[in-house]
Amino acid sequence: MISHDTLRQMSREERAALSRSLAALNAELPSLRAGDRRRRRFVIVLTVASVGFIPWIAALAITLPRHYLAGHWQVTWVGFDIILLCCLALTAWLAWRRRQVVIIAAFITATLLTCDAWFDITTASGRADTIIAIASALLLELPLAVLLFSVALHLLHLTVRRAQAAYGVLDAPTALHKLPLLGVPRESAVESRAR
Repeated sequence: MISHDTLRQMSREERAALSRSLAALNAELPSLRAGDRRRRRFVIVLTVASVGFIPWIAALAITLPRHYLAGHWQVTWVGFDIILLCCLALTAWLAWRRRQVVIIAAFITATLLTCDAWFDITTASGRADTIIAIASALLLELPLAVLLFSVALHLLHLTVRRAQAAYGVLDAPTALHKLPLLGVPRESAVESRAR
């Protein structure tokens, strides 16, 4: 950060050039107001879907048979594992290439690993299958999922801190659940700070 003394030592032209450079950086950042209406619609759709999902879960809990002979069992599991393999490989490639989208890929892959562990355990039949499914979940799938979740959260946190620094907001909360969307306050708050 540039100190006040350093700014005072700069010529008027140097300060003007610095001001133009900072303004250009801020102009490159997306507007936070542009998506307010879409965000409200998105929240409404998700809320309605969440509320509507409750009776569906209750109906399934009451009506589903305890045992069920599944069709396409091999296609289901092999297909799921192929998708999981592709997600693992994509996440590795994106991490190697240092791409921002690795955050999304890591979250998706970790979620799929967690689902894989859940379904392996809950669909296991017999004691040996159940022990193998639990061991696989505890030794492979869940530790890898935790690693991917933690890396994704760490990278997301770093990204937000960079956005905060670009806006000059250094005193914002650090916990992700307390941060505003995009990691910076609404434009009106940023504009009032600048005045």
